[in-house]
Amino acid sequence: MGRTLRHRKRIGKRVARSALSDELKDLFKWLKMKVGNHNLRPTMFHDTGRGLMTKRPIYPGSIIIAIPKPFLITMETVLKSEVGSFLKRSHLKFNLQQAMTIFLIIESEKQEESVWWPYIKALPETFDTPAFWKPSDLFLFSKNVYKKIFAALNDLQTFYNEILLFLSSCKEIKITFNEFRWAWYCINSRSIYYDCDSSPYIADTNKNIALAPFLDLLNHSTTAEVEAAFNMNNNCFEIKTYNSFRKYDQVFISYGAHSNTHLLMEYGFILPDNPHDVYELDYDEIVKVAHNLNFQYIDRKKRIIEENNINRKLVCSKEGVSWSMHAVMKILAMDFTELKNWKFIFKDDPISLTNQKAVKKMGHILLKQELLELRSVFVKFPSKDKSRLTPHQNIALNLLKIEENILQQSIQLLQ
Repeated sequence: MGRTLRHRKRIGKRVARSALSDELKDLFKWLKMKVGNHNLRPTMFHDTGRGLMTKRPIYPGSIIIAIPKPFLITMETVLKSEVGSFLKRSHLKFNLQQAMTIFLIIESEKQEESVWWPYIKALPETFDTPAFWKPSDLFLFSKNVYKKIFAALNDLQTFYNEILLFLSSCKEIKITFNEFRWAWYCINSRSIYYDCDSSPYIADTNKNIALAPFLDLLNHSTTAEVEAAFNMNNNCFEIKTYNSFRKYDQVFISYGAHSNTHLLMEYGFILPDNPHDVYELDYDEIVKVAHNLNFQYIDRKKRIIEENNINRKLVCSKEGVSWSMHAVMKILAMDFTELKNWKFIFKDDPISLTNQKAVKKMGHILLKQELLELRSVFVKFPSKDKSRLTPHQNIALNLLKIEENILQQSIQLLQ
């Protein structure tokens, strides 16, 4: 969808606009000619880049956009194409995103001969997700963000290797890694949820996606309230808004309640005032702190945590540590008597004054340790002057500062 490195404005705020590219003009004409008039017009905004502007006021409960099924790129679209014929002959079974990646590359090579060319030529040529960053800039993230990026890059390479294996028996198609990466992130950053039936040729994993030309120009706001679904009555994928927009406003939707790490990895931007932002902590690190504090029965406590499926995704936010993190610390800090009644963690009251003090101490040690380690990353930047940093380095710096602020506030709330 519309991507940017810049800060997002609140819903309803008018911002300066710049000239529209020929590709976006052609996309608008193509869709308008095929499916009728739209109240939304593609526009270049100085703060968000590409987006959609409304030509008329929009009121809560309005359908802001409706894309007919023939203009969605779905599993059905792919299986009816030449890619589908290749997949049906293969013994390999891809997930839909892999199949759509091959489809998008083949269609882009056809250029004007493809019915999808007005859409494809309007797609971004590159993205600001970490997969497109210089490798050296990836070391400018905190350790937990880096781990996530490294895992995602490994997955990306695995998906490409699987496609190469498929292409080894399909001499008609050649795909480079750069082509694959571009198409993969076109889909990854722009796809909508679209319920698909199972197919014997496509893996069930991640099969409910589709591309929706024009709709994917809508940018994200944390204050946007929308409903998106396929309407069986008119055969269109629709988005209904519960926000108000004035004439000439940029119209926003929500991509979901995502943290900045997720937004960066999936879409290539972060938000300075993201209410859904969190700092993720490693479960093993908190266990290590418990060991260092000489807490007893650590292995037994770990079994209780793991066997009872207590969430080990430990996070803190500006509101403090999450319930699951607090529950894990409560269990790790229990003495022998308290351990017999470990289910007391589900009550709001402290288990005991001793346990409460131990939990606070553990939390302080862990969060201060994380803060110290995070601050050590700041010295890796090539300059203290933000104007001398690249756009990607500025994103990494801003994300670090946001994480630093979360840790500082969480430590204060543990007082």
